[in-house]
Amino acid sequence: MSAPALRPLRVGEILDAGINVYMRNARTLMGLTALIVVPFQALSAVLLLSTVTRASEVPHGSFSFGSTGGRDHATSLGASAIVEVTGLIVTVLVTAACVKAVSDIYLDQPTDIGSSLRFALRRVGSLVWLEILTWVALALAFVALIVPGIWLYAAWSVAVPALLIEGRRGGKALYRSFRLVRGRWWPVAGVLLVAEVMTLVVAGAIEATIAAVSLSGGSGSPVLTVVVVSLAAAVAAVLTRPFQAAVTTILYYDLRVRHEGYDVALLAEQLGIEPSGSSPSPQASAVDGEPH
Repeated sequence: MSAPALRPLRVGEILDAGINVYMRNARTLMGLTALIVVPFQALSAVLLLSTVTRASEVPHGSFSFGSTGGRDHATSLGASAIVEVTGLIVTVLVTAACVKAVSDIYLDQPTDIGSSLRFALRRVGSLVWLEILTWVALALAFVALIVPGIWLYAAWSVAVPALLIEGRRGGKALYRSFRLVRGRWWPVAGVLLVAEVMTLVVAGAIEATIAAVSLSGGSGSPVLTVVVVSLAAAVAAVLTRPFQAAVTTILYYDLRVRHEGYDVALLAEQLGIEPSGSSPSPQASAVDGEPH
């Protein structure tokens, strides 16, 4: 199969493309995600066991250590801080590795777990800084007023692909995303909303099913409860995060196609690989004169 021609997509087509990419490459994308997520969930489980004495103290669905009511408040807070920091790194690594994998798929190139992970690891510092910068700015916007926060969330939604593919860092990645989303805010927000709802429904169903089956005996063991909660969270993440990354990646390319006539050859050039039989589009240029 030759590399596909990139063209503008409607909202439904972006979601459909995300589902197709995910389903056709589920083994690679889920394997890549599991390689990052499973060790984190194991660490979370160990730390959680150090902060609880009863099964009722185990938070379900997320690791909210500060609110567990465990035996040692200082230990609980310390464990929570460790998990929050490592969780941030895990999140950006999963997203970056899946963005690389989906980009390879777009170029009809072999998708390799190792190369995608190395690609993400080389950029982890920039990714973490971008994540912190984004959420601090969003928090301030939400505190000021809800509407600006929601607007910026969509406007900055493709900052991570901009960093990974174009090498723009920090505020430049946010500004690049802002310029790409300009004029397409409502379709972008629609894609993000539907994808988020789909993810929450699937993740919630997975976690509830695993917990209901595993804890049906009602043993009350904190160890069993922690293991089940950790397993449910890991399975939900492995099954849903690649889809979110696929949709975000496809959305980014769609915006570049619309603004710049972006094509597969330019994508290959920025990723440092050769596309199969493509040549740059004569329409390809940066938004408002910005360099690629």
